[in-house]
Amino acid sequence: MEWPDLCRPLHGSMQGAAIRWESLRYDSIWCDGERGRLTYPFRVRSSAASRNLPKDHCMKLTILAVSDEVDQRIYSPSLRERMSDVTIVIGCGDVPATYLEFLTDSLHKPVYYVLGNHAEELTREGARGFPRLPEGCTNVSGTVVTDPLSGLIIAGLPGSPRYSEREPVQYTEWQMWMMIVRMAPRLIWNRIRKGRALDLLVTHSPPRDINDERDVAHRGFVAMRHFLQWFAPAYQLHGHIHVYDRSKSHITRHLDTEVINIYPYQKLDLAFSRLARHEEPAASIRYPDRVAGPSRERSEMEAKPRP
Repeated sequence: MEWPDLCRPLHGSMQGAAIRWESLRYDSIWCDGERGRLTYPFRVRSSAASRNLPKDHCMKLTILAVSDEVDQRIYSPSLRERMSDVTIVIGCGDVPATYLEFLTDSLHKPVYYVLGNHAEELTREGARGFPRLPEGCTNVSGTVVTDPLSGLIIAGLPGSPRYSEREPVQYTEWQMWMMIVRMAPRLIWNRIRKGRALDLLVTHSPPRDINDERDVAHRGFVAMRHFLQWFAPAYQLHGHIHVYDRSKSHITRHLDTEVINIYPYQKLDLAFSRLARHEEPAASIRYPDRVAGPSRERSEMEAKPRP
């Protein structure tokens, strides 16, 4: 049999996992009463039961993702009416800070983003060249965060492969590896505590040979392919690759992950089966902007003592 690694999905926290901690080494572990080889210490696999859950048992989230350019269909006063069902906003790099702040103000939803290779998120008109991060948004570049409302675990990898000295956010393969290594302890802890390492990977560049191009500037990272192999997020969203031919597919399946190019924007209905197994149901989540103003005022009036 193949090795049942430490990062294999567990039911509950550690229920059903009989692990002999005193003999937990890179060469062997005990899991579910069986002994197996641990060749990849950080590898994550989603169980067949988790992948094959019916859609009714999945948590469905509507995500608006943007990257690389300001699209006038999004940068519009009617955005809130047209996309009131959006749950989370994702920025995949190289969009201005004012664009992300507009999305925060218009939709009243959490915004998570990574930096692109041009670091457009640090620039704005009238700032006299001083870098300043978008206000009201969360930068997930090189970090792992959990959305407090939905329970979604999000990790981010910024920038592009190094190809020039002028662009501020570029990385060699070695630097990308080091960023992943720094994130690994938190991901492994999530794997043990929540049964999964992460749900959504947000990047600017794609993995190597997945939705990428052949030129140096738009070549994908080899390290990202290993990240997907080890930690198995349900989805990876990226930008950086400008696709103008709409007949060309922007979704590629790699192992347990759907890799999606969202340039210049995509409104996605994503289902997270593992999220539904380990977190509260989506129906129990109350978002602040879903509380209507008149009903809130009515409840406050009812709470006041009558003369």
